Amino acid sequence: MGIQDKEQVTLLTDYVADSAYSKAYYALSANIRFNWENTRTKQHTVLLTAPAYCPEQATIVANVAIATALNGTPTILFDSDLRTSNLHHRFGAKNAPGLSNWLTEQAVHKENISQFLSKTFVPDLRLVSIGTSSLQSHEISRLLSMKLQGILASLRQFLVEAEQRTSIIICNSTPVLEGVDAPLISSLVEQTFLLISAGQTTRTQAKKAQEQLQLAHAKLAGIVMLDG
Repeated sequence: MGIQDKEQVTLLTDYVADSAYSKAYYALSANIRFNWENTRTKQHTVLLTAPAYCPEQATIVANVAIATALNGTPTILFDSDLRTSNLHHRFGAKNAPGLSNWLTEQAVHKENISQFLSKTFVPDLRLVSIGTSSLQSHEISRLLSMKLQGILASLRQFLVEAEQRTSIIICNSTPVLEGVDAPLISSLVEQTFLLISAGQTTRTQAKKAQEQLQLAHAKLAGIVMLDG
């Protein structure tokens, strides 16, 4: 499906629900939900990522999470782009303890998970930000490889205990071709959507990204075209 990207830093909450901008995100959110409706699990995990650097990626992921939450699905927006992203800025929030802090903890007990979850101004939407710990590039990949599966499992369990409804974790990551992070995350979630930017993403980049995701055994659920 296509999404207009001309307003690269605008959150969905700035638009009325029947605007074309809003409808595109509600449609994508519905498309994601459609893919899980026949599954038995009530806690779902999704990754949205681009092949290469895409300036509008973080906003798109944030808006999909907002649309999902506004439709009544408890949502965790999980920012795993520890290299360039600052999703908390888009919600007007200070950077709180988040993923980088979680990765550097020796152990996190389930009763302490809420410290890494920031409330947002959107009902039913929580944010795991990149956090406040400084990590070197090589440390990020190593720690994600070691701990990400357990972190996602802990967030799933948090949703099981905190919510009585179908819920979702929506992940933001570094681009697929910029390291091992996105392929790793794609191997741990139930759906991966690839963001292709018209006039920016080359055919070679798109093909290589799909190959990387296939090698990681990602469940590539769809491609989102971003119209220039």
